[in-house]
Amino acid sequence: MIRLLLLLLLALPMAVRAAPAPVPVAAAADLRLALPPLVRAHQRASGAVFQLSFGSSGQMVQQALNGAPFQLLLLADASHADRLAAGVPGTERRPYALGRLALVATRASGITDLASLKAAIRAGRIRHLAIANPAHAPYGVAARAVLTGLGVADRAPLVLGENVAQALSFVASGAAEAGLVALPLALAASGQSTAPLARAAGGGLLVVPVPPALHPPLVQTLVLMPGASPGARGLAAQLTGPQGRAALRAAGFGLP
Repeated sequence: MIRLLLLLLLALPMAVRAAPAPVPVAAAADLRLALPPLVRAHQRASGAVFQLSFGSSGQMVQQALNGAPFQLLLLADASHADRLAAGVPGTERRPYALGRLALVATRASGITDLASLKAAIRAGRIRHLAIANPAHAPYGVAARAVLTGLGVADRAPLVLGENVAQALSFVASGAAEAGLVALPLALAASGQSTAPLARAAGGGLLVVPVPPALHPPLVQTLVLMPGASPGARGLAAQLTGPQGRAALRAAGFGLP
């Protein structure tokens, strides 16, 4: 018995060393529902293990510039990918999706489209309109462009989320009557999405897609950092391949 225990103890460090190290991946908050099923499928097929972090693109790029060990970043627009590439030579960039914006509103708000949102803001009938913080979130920049086009950017009673997922949570919880957020997350919250796991978020929200022509394009761009592992490269290939594109389209993203 003692001999068996000694053999097990000797074998333990070998087992620990054999376990693959997780690949750190930073992802835009609009991928919070669509990405995990793709990652799980890729893990089963490849044996790689991934550690996902979700947040605003600007914050994640700043973390990478400050030395965070991300191997792959899935950003919500191209400008943040360009900023990262300017600060870290040797990165690889490619588009993987087109972000879509949506108006989301509680049923009680009376807001049914952009015209009624504009009227509610001008009449002072809306107390809180949720968007992601434009200072570091591409969806916040897009939302502000829509409000500018409606002529109500200076009058909108904004409440800012750290990222687009938090902005949506303000509306879903009733803390804001309406918001301009990512279409995939809005569809998930309303139970309208066909993406895996989307229906778990519940319903009760009105979702109206915003025409892409009303805001600068959200060319969602991935960045492979210098020395990215085969696991990171494999996940990037999976995301931009047929299965990844089909899953992103089903979730509500456009395709580049």
